Amino acid sequence: MSGEISPTLLLALLFGAVAVLLAQRLRRRRAEGDDSASRANREEERADREAARAERRAQRLDALLEATDDAVLRVLPDLTIRAASAASVEILAREPEDLRGRPLIEATVDHRLEELAKVALGGVIARGEIALRDLRPGHSDETRHVQVIAAPDGDDGVWILLRDLTEIMRLRQIRSEFVDNLSHELRTPLSTIRLLAESVATAGERGDASGARERASQIEVEVLHLVQMADEMLDLATLEAGEIPLRSAPVNLLDLANEVATRFAPVATRHGGAIRVESEGPGPWIVLGDRDRLRQALANLVHNGVKYSRPEGVVTIHLSMPAVGAGNASIEIKIADQGIGIERRHLPRIFERFYTVERIAGEQASVGGAGTGLGLAIARHAVLRHGGSIEVDSAIGVGTTFTILLPKGGAAASLPPR
Repeated sequence: MSGEISPTLLLALLFGAVAVLLAQRLRRRRAEGDDSASRANREEERADREAARAERRAQRLDALLEATDDAVLRVLPDLTIRAASAASVEILAREPEDLRGRPLIEATVDHRLEELAKVALGGVIARGEIALRDLRPGHSDETRHVQVIAAPDGDDGVWILLRDLTEIMRLRQIRSEFVDNLSHELRTPLSTIRLLAESVATAGERGDASGARERASQIEVEVLHLVQMADEMLDLATLEAGEIPLRSAPVNLLDLANEVATRFAPVATRHGGAIRVESEGPGPWIVLGDRDRLRQALANLVHNGVKYSRPEGVVTIHLSMPAVGAGNASIEIKIADQGIGIERRHLPRIFERFYTVERIAGEQASVGGAGTGLGLAIARHAVLRHGGSIEVDSAIGVGTTFTILLPKGGAAASLPPR
C-alpha cells in the first residue's frame, strides 16, 4: 500500500533517532565534563589565591613583629603562642622561635597574663599591669613591670602587647626621691636661718648685742650652703642637657691632680691626713678636654675622699696608662681614700643626685659632715661628656676608690647620649 511506511525505512528512522539521542547525550556529557574541569580549575585557582593571600598576610605579620619595639604575642584559642615579635626576647627572656607553639603559661609563668588572654578571647579588650619574673639563670630575683593589652584578633585568637615599664617606674622613683631630697636639703638650712634670724631680732629688742656676730656668721654659712646647692644643681642640669660646651684643649692631668691636691691639702692636714699624687712612668699625661670641667670632677672626688677619711687618713691620686692596645689611648686616674667605706648596697646609686649615705643609712662622714649629694653626679656627667667612664669600689673600714678612664682624644669621637 502506498500509504504505509516500509519496515526498512522505519528501521532506518529508528536508528537515526537513536543516533541523534546518543550524539546529544554525548555532547551533554562532554559539556558537563568541560564544566566540571572548569569548576575544578576555578576552585584550584581560588585555593591558590587564598594561599598566596595567606602567605602575604604571614609575611606582613612577620615584618610587623620584627619592626615593633614592643613585645607582641599572637595567641591561639587554645592559649598557645602562634607568633612572637623580636622584642619579646627582652621582656620574656626567650627567643621568638622558642615561644612559638608553647602554652602561654609555660612561656611567661604568670597566670595573670593567661587570665587577660581569656578575657580577650571572649571578645573584650583587657588591660593590666603585672610584674614578670626574669626567667634567665642568675636573674630570678629580678622582675619587670609590664603593661599588658590583650585584644581579639578577629580570627578567634588574641593579640597580646607587652610594654616594659621598668625604666619608667625607676625614673618615677628617682623623681619622687629627688623632690623629697630637695625638700630636705632646702628645709634644713632655711629653718636654721629662720631660727638664727629670730634669735638676732629678739636679742636686738632687748638691746643685747652679744653673740650677734656669731649668729651672723652661722647665717652666712647656711646661705653659702644654699648658694652652693643652687650652683651645683645648675651645673648638673646644664651638664645633663649638654648645654655647657666643652672648650677642648690639651690638659695635663698630672698638673691638674697636683693643683687639686694643693687646694684640699689644708682640710686634710687639719685632721692629721694628707693627699698624695702618684704617677706610673713619665707620661705624657695629656688629654684633649675642658680643663675647668675635668678639674671640677677631680675636685669633687678628692673632696669626697677627704671628707670621708678617717683621722690621719691619706687620699691618693694615682695616674697610669692601661695597656689596652697600641698607643695607650687612655689615661686612668684612681682616687683612693682610707676612709670609712661604703656598703655595697649603696654603690649602684652613689652617682644619683642627692643620694647620700648619711641620709639613707644615717651614717656620718668623719670629716666635714655631709654634702649636698650632687658632687658625685656632677663628676660622673663631666667624665661622660669627655667620652670617659667612672666606676667605684669600696669596702667597709678599708676605704673607697673611684676610677676614671679618659680617652686622650677627648669627647670629639664619642659623646655620651644626652
